[in-house]
Amino acid sequence: MSTKASSKREHILKSAMQLILTVDFNGLTLDAVAKEAGVSKGGLLYHFPSKDALLQGITVHIFDQFTEMFHSYANKDSREHGKWCRAYIQASRQDLKKHGGILNVGVMSAALLEPVFVESMNNNYAYWFGKLSEDALDPVVVNLIRLTIDGLYYSDMYKLKPLDDAALDAVIEQLLKLTEEGETL
Repeated sequence: MSTKASSKREHILKSAMQLILTVDFNGLTLDAVAKEAGVSKGGLLYHFPSKDALLQGITVHIFDQFTEMFHSYANKDSREHGKWCRAYIQASRQDLKKHGGILNVGVMSAALLEPVFVESMNNNYAYWFGKLSEDALDPVVVNLIRLTIDGLYYSDMYKLKPLDDAALDAVIEQLLKLTEEGETL
């Protein structure tokens, strides 16, 4: 795919994700996405011939972006002990605070698609959690981190008393402490 076509495709995906974040999944129609992206419906259909193709594109894009962010944090961490858990925590904080919990959009998009895409989503999670298990942390601590992050996303996704920034930062800091060598529950 040419750079121009690739750039247009990414612009359409970002526009669709923004539409989902500002309206909701019910507002995700091909017409609405075309309008949000400032492209003709034919231009949209060139890149995404159906709503399912668009949802698949959103899902893949979001999970690829999160995995890239996850690796970026891990690569910057000079301490081996707990680095993957810290990377997961930090990538999740960045996603929740700066991207509006876009990973939730990927999860919801995958859930709307055929079971093969849910399997793909599960493969992403299995990969991330496999990396977390490489940290040589107590498996109970790894599960507490994972389930706490899941809870932060779900409370955000379903608007179940999501935490304000200060409370979110306090929870994140406590999770990060759990990844330090010698820290115990």
